[in-house]
Amino acid sequence: MTRPALLDNVTHRHLRVRTERSAALGDGRQSALALPAEFRQLQAHFPIVFQLVEGGGGFQPIALFGLEEGQNLFLTDAGWEASALPMALQREPFLIGRASDDSLQLHIDLDSPRIVRPEEGELGTALFLPHGGFSDYLDQVVSLMEDLHAQAQQLPAFIGALTHHQLLEPFVLDLELPGSEALRLTGLFTINEERLFSLPGAALEELARSGHLLPMTLQIASLAQLPVLAQRATQASRFASRR
Repeated sequence: MTRPALLDNVTHRHLRVRTERSAALGDGRQSALALPAEFRQLQAHFPIVFQLVEGGGGFQPIALFGLEEGQNLFLTDAGWEASALPMALQREPFLIGRASDDSLQLHIDLDSPRIVRPEEGELGTALFLPHGGFSDYLDQVVSLMEDLHAQAQQLPAFIGALTHHQLLEPFVLDLELPGSEALRLTGLFTINEERLFSLPGAALEELARSGHLLPMTLQIASLAQLPVLAQRATQASRFASRR
């Protein structure tokens, strides 16, 4: 559950946010939304796949961090073990809201584990300066949220292009992990590479002109990270079996 509140420099003047990465702060998750504009950076670290949105909301792309629910193989005792981080994770605990005139507003989830409680003292990063201005961190958050919102507006067109050309297909990943039962990863989709590049030239040209072809090819390239993810899972399983 979330408890969003409109951020302001009076009510939240002393608010601080923890920016490190850990399972206790909400990062112990198997995946996060990945937007097409991020695929270039994300595909070097994570498999990017598609999943169906609950409630008939179509498909959404996600960066895969683990092979089981609640598993994030990129979290270590030292924090986040990759040089890329999806915007959907970077933005927490902030949310985008709308005013009555439909303008965008910055909200914060007051129930987020990233919020520093009074008893935690000076942990975390301040949002506001003593005189009420934005801290450098909050300036960065505002920029991030604007970028995130803009890129999210482009996602329906990208998904629409995939479904229009019937490019998405389900796939299954079977793994044998040491000291555990066989693991099967299901319910995910990927782009059919052969079908994509068998499209007529005019269709490929339109995909390229609309900016969709590049992220499609980057998603396909990201599947090279599946064996790497499996290797991480194997190493984690071996380590757990020794404890």
